[in-house]
Amino acid sequence: MGAWCTACLLVRIAAPSARADEVAGPGQLLPGDHLRFQIVEDGDAPVELVVNQQGMVELPYLGSVPTAGLTVEGFATAVKHDLDRSYYRSATVRISLEDRPERTRNRGRVFVSGQVHRVGAIEIDKTEKNTAGKVILANGGLTQFADARKIKLFRTNAAGVVETKVVDLHEVLEKGRIDLDVPICDGDLIVVGAKLVNW
Repeated sequence: MGAWCTACLLVRIAAPSARADEVAGPGQLLPGDHLRFQIVEDGDAPVELVVNQQGMVELPYLGSVPTAGLTVEGFATAVKHDLDRSYYRSATVRISLEDRPERTRNRGRVFVSGQVHRVGAIEIDKTEKNTAGKVILANGGLTQFADARKIKLFRTNAAGVVETKVVDLHEVLEKGRIDLDVPICDGDLIVVGAKLVNW
């Protein structure tokens, strides 16, 4: 979820001279971005808004407002300025970036069960290099009863057949041999069994 920002500086909104997705720089708003918008003084709950293909957002009181060239913070500041000019003595504007289409497309999930501290679906970024050890360590690691040498990885191939691979993560997790870690993909299932204990 995006972090709230409260506008406190006064700037003007510049009219767009080109499509927003053609001129946007790092951190700037893009068509398709989902925003959460609130004017604190109104006492209303935040509303969800979307930047349209022309880089405009439909806002209460103000109508269509351009976002071209603006970050979330800059847009909130500009909106505050326009509200203060016509409607408020000093508006508290809160705007956050809630979702961006390409971020959703780049998300995946793997499923982890057995002797791990966090069981269930774990979100991954498909643009990064994801490995079994990286996912397990980032989500609490193995329990003391886990058998790190016989971790099972289940993957459904393009033909719909489930393939099974046994992964030895002992060297990776205990000795830092990241070169031996095993890549994982969206939809993989990792099952961590327990060690056999002789009493």
